[in-house]
Amino acid sequence: MADSEYAYEIVTNENDARECARLIAEEFSAHNPITCFDQISPGCFYDHCSWPLMKDMLAEHLSLLARHRSTGEIVGATIAGDFFLEHQRKHLRDISNISSTIAIDDLLHEMDDLFVARDFGQELQSNTVLHIPFCAVRSQHGGKGIVTRMIRNVCDNARQKQGFQYLLGQTTHQATRHVWIKNLGGKEVTIVDPTTWIWKKNGKDSSCPYKDYEGGPIPNILVKL
Repeated sequence: MADSEYAYEIVTNENDARECARLIAEEFSAHNPITCFDQISPGCFYDHCSWPLMKDMLAEHLSLLARHRSTGEIVGATIAGDFFLEHQRKHLRDISNISSTIAIDDLLHEMDDLFVARDFGQELQSNTVLHIPFCAVRSQHGGKGIVTRMIRNVCDNARQKQGFQYLLGQTTHQATRHVWIKNLGGKEVTIVDPTTWIWKKNGKDSSCPYKDYEGGPIPNILVKL
């Protein structure tokens, strides 16, 4: 799982997991269109998004990092896990009436529900759908195909070791959307326009937080492994 300049490793320990979560938080806060629109700081993204997800999925040994061979620096990270288990955790959050303080979290949560109810077309079971909620590479190492290789390595590991058959992703960056469709053969099954999405907080207040957003639609993308 390596090429001449980078090594690709399964994330197996907390130190690497935290470093990967910080990398994702920093890159998303600096370069992801919807995160920049929300003006979410790296610390907030780490505390509320990347680290909670990485921590939940760490024991599954499906997440991956890219390490620069000559320096040992982690330059890329992919958080991945069993969508069945993730969906169960989100259902428990709903029962507990815990709402997110970040709008995009709830938008993606609704897209997950649409995937289960409409897009997938079959009963969701464990070790069937692999989910990649976050994937990022340090900007100075961009343009080298690291994202594509990370996702392919994640998929190979999940399929060969645990029998996963499908990959689900949502992307809020048009460049990454191209990777999912052109490089990985993904199919867009649901597409949401954030500018028309209504955010309902605990079923009470509602707003349209992305009415002025110009970063494009957000798709559910399904890949057959």
